[in-house]
Amino acid sequence: MSEVHSAVSRGKFLRNGAKGTLVLATSGGILASMDGIAFAKGVTKSDISTLQVGYIAESLAVKVYEAIIANFSKFKGLQNKDYFVAALANEKAHKAAWKKALGSKTPTGFTLSIPAAATSSTKNLLATGVALETAFVETYLGAVKSFSSTDLKVAAGAVAANEATHFSFFDAAFGGHGVLPSFPGNIKASAAAALLKKDGFLS
Repeated sequence: MSEVHSAVSRGKFLRNGAKGTLVLATSGGILASMDGIAFAKGVTKSDISTLQVGYIAESLAVKVYEAIIANFSKFKGLQNKDYFVAALANEKAHKAAWKKALGSKTPTGFTLSIPAAATSSTKNLLATGVALETAFVETYLGAVKSFSSTDLKVAAGAVAANEATHFSFFDAAFGGHGVLPSFPGNIKASAAAALLKKDGFLS
């Protein structure tokens, strides 16, 4: 299990601001590139709102992974620290890409917090990870459905695939099979933001 998990989530999103390109790359080379993501023709207010929720979600993911790494020795039985380091790099890359795409429309004024119960034990941490990564997958799949920009649809699909690997790690570590449903659900970005607020992660 550790060998598989140590190799999970090596993808990185790199954005070339000058060319307006989002690139999905791994150590093996470029897997896909998405041109014109920086609000190309056809992007709507709804697209921007959805991308803003994505930025907030990625900000939360970064905060959670940083907290896990900073307190790693506290979580009894938790293994594969290299996975968390790699996953954090994923989330930072997603956040940076959305920030560059949003520019002056990047959201501010929100507060992120990790409820104490979410990290009070290894079991609770893993359960939180499963819940958050499930929400992230469903949110990005919902974005594929709601985005009017083809470029943003492609980017959201790519991020959903990446977040699915994070779900698999947490779910397997939590005692599950690390497998999402054959056809995962999807939720609107506004519903995802409401859930984060309800669960105490966002205010």
